[in-house]
Amino acid sequence: MQTFYYNGFDITTLIPNVTGDARSATVTRSFRFDIDLSKILDEEAERMGVSVNALVGIILRRYSEFTRYLSKIDMIVINRELLISLLETRDCEYLYKLGMKLGETVPVDTIMFWKKTLTEQSVLEYIEKIICRYGHLGTYDEVSQTNTRTIVIRHRLGRNGSKFFEGYLKSTLKNTIAKDATFDVTDSSVKFEIKSEITNA
Repeated sequence: MQTFYYNGFDITTLIPNVTGDARSATVTRSFRFDIDLSKILDEEAERMGVSVNALVGIILRRYSEFTRYLSKIDMIVINRELLISLLETRDCEYLYKLGMKLGETVPVDTIMFWKKTLTEQSVLEYIEKIICRYGHLGTYDEVSQTNTRTIVIRHRLGRNGSKFFEGYLKSTLKNTIAKDATFDVTDSSVKFEIKSEITNA
């Protein structure tokens, strides 16, 4: 048994508990928390209907995939109402062109730093995780068929938000993996379809 200290917590690493399936291999660790923090974890786990272990896993997964990169990829947290108000100060054509311009550089820099490679999978992960799951700009849904992938992003940013997303995502796909996509937008959703590198068996 080894004991490590991090930010005032002692973290004791126990014997790894590796399952038979390598994809779900786990390591058992014990953590010592302040009583107040432990109480918050208990209350939040109960509210979400999950175990404390599952909740801590969610928190650590978010840190691993997103939070630790925030300052390095120059991202900030912004109030949704403020963002909607900013979008409403411009017309759809301007926001579409702004999205196209930002899509030329921001996704490339972010994905290369985050995933170290530009592939169809890493680009769609960027859209699903950075923009939607952790960025809270929308919800991501995907349907894969033999030669195509159809992605729908639902959001609460209005028509102007949809036009910005259309320009940004179209430019992202073009400037990262050289893919042209067909887009359909509504006031609350953006749908696009691309020819996929991945085919179903």
